[in-house]
Amino acid sequence: MRAGTTEEDGRIALIQSDIWIGFPRAEQVLDRLQGMIEAPRQTRMPGLLVHGASGIGKTMIARNLSRKYAPEYDPASGITRTPLLLLQAPPAPDERRFYLHILAAVGAPATALSARAQNVASLEVRVIALLRDLGLRMIMIDEVHNLLAGTHREQRRFLNVLRYLSNELEVSLVCLGVSEAVDAIRGDIQLARRLDEHHLPTGATMPSSRT
Repeated sequence: MRAGTTEEDGRIALIQSDIWIGFPRAEQVLDRLQGMIEAPRQTRMPGLLVHGASGIGKTMIARNLSRKYAPEYDPASGITRTPLLLLQAPPAPDERRFYLHILAAVGAPATALSARAQNVASLEVRVIALLRDLGLRMIMIDEVHNLLAGTHREQRRFLNVLRYLSNELEVSLVCLGVSEAVDAIRGDIQLARRLDEHHLPTGATMPSSRT
């Protein structure tokens, strides 16, 4: 192996990785999100819906914030504190699948029951207990426009789940998606009222990745 290979490999990996290039509207969103996650708990936590064209940088904003608030292990309590949970909405509004995604995201150990044997109610109880122990402050749902793939009834039930999690855990809820995401969220009037809308215009310079 020739000298300098490790250093060169490191430079190549950096070049090929996602690079955050801030632009004013994105920085505004990040500042607002940071203020929300640092806000004291209250009965009705603030929420935000970030929407815009595909590729405008919504997911990059979410990942940038998730890196700032990455999970940290607390040796005193033996618990990994997770202030921010970033999830992608399932391909269709499926409550059970969503709860299973949450459990997988927080690294929850497998239970004696198979995943198929766990009903929605038992999954809900387990998810609430786990997230409360993690010290969660914010839930971010990317690709929220996926809700539109379901029936009106399925959409309403899934939106009820999001509102319930926010209320029960007293955490901020942030949704991200394309313009159709606005229609998805407005399917629940109560949820829509608590999520301020922030549109990212296509004319702005976007975050990008270098390859």
